Amino acid sequence: MTVRLQELFDQARAQKHDITLIAGRAGLNRPVRWVHMVENEEIAGFLEGQEIAFTTGIGLDSQESLTELVASTYRCGASGIVVNVGPFIHQISPNAIRFCDEHDFPLFRVPWNEHMAQIMHQFSLSITLSEKYSLELGVALKNAIEWPANEELYLDTLEQNGFGKDWNYSVGVMDCVSTVPTAECALPHVPDARIDMFRDALESLITQHQWQIAQFAMDHRIVMVFARYNADEISTITREMLSACMAIAHDDERMFIGIGKITKSARCIGKSYRQGLTLERLQKHRGKSETPFLYDDAGVDKLLLSVGDPEILRDYYNHTVGPLVEYDKVNNGDLTETLRNYLMFSGSIKETSERMYVHRNTVSYKLGKIQDILDVNLSDFAVRESLSIGLHVKELLDC
Repeated sequence: MTVRLQELFDQARAQKHDITLIAGRAGLNRPVRWVHMVENEEIAGFLEGQEIAFTTGIGLDSQESLTELVASTYRCGASGIVVNVGPFIHQISPNAIRFCDEHDFPLFRVPWNEHMAQIMHQFSLSITLSEKYSLELGVALKNAIEWPANEELYLDTLEQNGFGKDWNYSVGVMDCVSTVPTAECALPHVPDARIDMFRDALESLITQHQWQIAQFAMDHRIVMVFARYNADEISTITREMLSACMAIAHDDERMFIGIGKITKSARCIGKSYRQGLTLERLQKHRGKSETPFLYDDAGVDKLLLSVGDPEILRDYYNHTVGPLVEYDKVNNGDLTETLRNYLMFSGSIKETSERMYVHRNTVSYKLGKIQDILDVNLSDFAVRESLSIGLHVKELLDC
């Protein structure tokens, strides 16, 4: 979990440091990743974002230059700025204060007799410890996913990092892909550097809202573990997280996300992850990007996800739509797609023909062919229901 500026400020005051918030109070929830000395606008250009900047003003040409330095620091993505008032900056100008209030950019004042290096050291230590906890938490959650039976690998660490072993959890899996195909893949994963950018955006959102969510990268995907949220809350939060990622996504990038079942304890995190991963793949298979697919909304897919033995699903597939799929592969046909549309429109030949842009007689002919291949009567509701489930099973097996 990334540390918030408010937490650093509170720690500094608790240690009796003479530091005062002058402006930008509304921005105290900003995340902070590091500290940086910024003595002029040129140095501000080296900021990477989410730093807390410190300045003595030694590099400024005049008192009025402070406003320009503050504005540059803000534009370069800093989370806030600490101004050391003394021989180089006699006082903080009203223009600088006004700018910080207008942009919710926290501005702190430290007098010259205060050891600013000690504040920087304390901030750096807090940030480093926060990163350490985040790494430990990420490792523990990966262990919970990969080795759920080995509870000693994750339960104690989760509790030490504020995640109770008997809390309820739900795991979301988000895949960020490029729509530009490669020789190896029709929808390749975006580069890891892009994944890191999306993760930074998510972490900022999590920190600002103080959500009880841990997120980390796994197998070129972003995994999000929601702690103690109900389905409606997860749906709302997920949509906000998706919006944050889409705001920085390129035109050729798409995001697919699945959310696993809410568990009864940390011991079932792995199961929720596998459900989320399958639902994410189903979204990709169906071409539904930027729309979270929650386990609670999965309908018949929810029932199929509970089948632990894939051979049961394979057997059901082979005894329903399997022969039709094989026929299409051999004959380069579209009978499976015809059946899918026919079932989607509740047996309406008219709507099926309009959807597939073919004549109604063509649809009728193909439906007759389907009945012959599968040896079924499509006018029988039970048959249509069985085949519909078979098509859902096919999608799961394909994923």
